[in-house]
Amino acid sequence: MAKKRIAFAMIEAGGGHKMPALAVFESLKRLYPGKYEMTVLDFVKDLGCVDLDQVHKSTWKYLLTHPSLTKGIQTFDFITGPVNMSIYKLAIAPFYPYVQRYLRKEKPDLIFSTHYFNTMAVSHVRRAYGLDTVLVNFLSEIFDFDSYWYLKNVDHYIVTSEQAADKLLRRRFPKGKLHVFPYPVRRSFFRIRRSRKEILEELGLPSAHRTLLVTLGSEGIGAISTVRMLGHLVRRDMPLNVIVVTGNNARLRRQLEVEFGEAEGATRVVPLGFTTNMNELVNAADFCFIKPGPATTWEVLSLRKPILFAASAQLSENPNIRYAVRNRVGYYVGVSTKRFVRRVRELMEAGALARVQASYERLALKNGADDIARFLNAVLSGQQPPTHRPSSPARLRRRRQARQSRATARAARSAR
Repeated sequence: MAKKRIAFAMIEAGGGHKMPALAVFESLKRLYPGKYEMTVLDFVKDLGCVDLDQVHKSTWKYLLTHPSLTKGIQTFDFITGPVNMSIYKLAIAPFYPYVQRYLRKEKPDLIFSTHYFNTMAVSHVRRAYGLDTVLVNFLSEIFDFDSYWYLKNVDHYIVTSEQAADKLLRRRFPKGKLHVFPYPVRRSFFRIRRSRKEILEELGLPSAHRTLLVTLGSEGIGAISTVRMLGHLVRRDMPLNVIVVTGNNARLRRQLEVEFGEAEGATRVVPLGFTTNMNELVNAADFCFIKPGPATTWEVLSLRKPILFAASAQLSENPNIRYAVRNRVGYYVGVSTKRFVRRVRELMEAGALARVQASYERLALKNGADDIARFLNAVLSGQQPPTHRPSSPARLRRRRQARQSRATARAARSAR
């Protein structure tokens, strides 16, 4: 009997769309070895629609470097969502023939899509040509999202927070299609075979010092503010290792090497380019300064590190910051050098790190990768999938009110 085929349709425009696909792929492979034929696709590019893929990725890269413009567009989107959806569907129309050829030739039994671009295209082609591929949409944003994600013509829709489910339900999304799971993180991310000392010594850094990891996404966005903030930190001459992952931003890496490569003093700065051992670097760090994208945020949270947040590149990242700050495992510093240096100095102390670890104990994060894999297996096996239905809006309101009451009580205690 032929194996059933699963296609993971992501777009490699940052880790937010790629990492959840890899997480579920890894879990399916581990839980059901040899049962499925699976492929992970940079969907638009790998299906051959190269021009559209390049335009899409270059546009997104430009928007990441202009966050004020991005947030302005997103604010406009919240007002004119249905019109924008129509325009977007026209823009991706050149992709439809490629999707049709792929579905007819490869005949995947299930497509797990982590980008609305892919979901829109597969949904349109599937409906237009009467194809029966199961379509599962994964919302890559955790708490908030643009109107492009209101996609009803799917078989199943996975979200990773009750807030996201509530927002969809308020727009009359079919509740029977909606499933809530914890955010999925790759199991391989927790596979760390070297000690902290070995990792740091390989980089020429003393393991006795505190270590700050700086990572601002695969494109290394935020070059000017990063150099300025690190310059102030170096001048404080604290016993601190600073590892900066610049991703694909070669210019930022060269600038950091010029600025800090020959610097003498207790603060050592080591710039790295694109890395494949981010899990080791996070594990070796005592605290991290990151862009608040969903994948990076949840990977750092999963390894229970205190987080300093840079400014968001889009509105949907702001709730990630609020989540970490509210649960006392993160701090917002944005582009403020003063806040950045103050928080680093605080986290140099053992007491501050211990308080964050106590907060992580209370938070008790879960990894949804295995649960989502089991859900997909049930769907393809013709079984009744495990129920992960969202809570009712009334229950969500009660939860919000309880959180607000706790926040008010904490503020009152602090004011005494």
